[in-house]
Amino acid sequence: MVWFTELATSLGLSDLQLSLGLIGFSLLVLVMIYNAMRIRKLDKSESMDNSTDSSEPSFSSVDTVLGKAEPSLGGAGGQVIHSQAVLAKIDPLIDCVATLRLPEPITGQEILSQLSDWPKNTQFTWLHEGLSTDGVWQSISPELSFTELQLAIQLANRSGPIGMVDLSDFISKAQLLSNALDAELDLASHNEVIESAKSLDDFAAKCDIQLGITVVPKNGLWSLMTIQNVANKAGFLLSRDGREYQRVVSDMVIYKLIADQANFLRDDLSQSNVQYVTLLLNLPHVSYEMTPFQLMLDDAKLLAEALNGHLVDDAGRPLVDEAIVAIKEQLEEIYQAMMVQGIPAGSAAASRLYS
Repeated sequence: MVWFTELATSLGLSDLQLSLGLIGFSLLVLVMIYNAMRIRKLDKSESMDNSTDSSEPSFSSVDTVLGKAEPSLGGAGGQVIHSQAVLAKIDPLIDCVATLRLPEPITGQEILSQLSDWPKNTQFTWLHEGLSTDGVWQSISPELSFTELQLAIQLANRSGPIGMVDLSDFISKAQLLSNALDAELDLASHNEVIESAKSLDDFAAKCDIQLGITVVPKNGLWSLMTIQNVANKAGFLLSRDGREYQRVVSDMVIYKLIADQANFLRDDLSQSNVQYVTLLLNLPHVSYEMTPFQLMLDDAKLLAEALNGHLVDDAGRPLVDEAIVAIKEQLEEIYQAMMVQGIPAGSAAASRLYS
């Protein structure tokens, strides 16, 4: 292919260098497209979980890096994990905040009575906090008195930015509360809030990545019993619904293992066969310091060895070193962008934004 050689020469590269670069770039593009389609509509209740680096092929070395006790080979069995809820705190980076300055201290009991009809389980989270008489911002408690209130509604999440209807409902209730408490209300205009929400959503979409590494058999299929045994020996824990195994550290899920469309609680493990297992990392939910992609990659290699399989990308192609390097470079940029935005991966704000 003369044109290919000419192109490589014009770029100052050899044919091999250009080929490897194109492989890495095309893989990265496919991964990003796949993830963008998959992640934007994910369920709100996604948790977090972790795995680790290993120099020798043993699952116990993964847990050692994580600071976990070594799992016994029969041990994690049917243990079911329950993720911890993240305590939501008002954050002006992701919330529309209304401030109510009270003419005099008011008891939390009086304030809460006015908030009793506020909506719950809405698409966009509603929050409220108070400045107590001792100068501390905290949850509103009936027995304390407060001099100032903050009301907030989340500007965006994985469903998109807040719309005018939801925002108007929030502003209307904030104004009613302000009138009821004879408070001074400080709140940005509708248009300013809507623009902030769109801007936040644009940023969030660029960093909203779910990475997958898939292990496929070298020969035939795997039974679910085989997958279960290997996952248990590796120290993964079964989710409550039985649809996935999860790498859990400190009650948080770093990434999960899915066996095709299988359910480990409902399917006949001795009769059901699967064509692949996939490790999935919800990138914004796990901190950079945990090096989650490297940990997941190490775990995937160990799974491939235990199952006599090999690693492929989301397009079914072998996961080559050049592609891995390209992915890691892109992830560094995403982590940096989230840090600069003030919403680092793994933070409470990121957990809410990417819900």
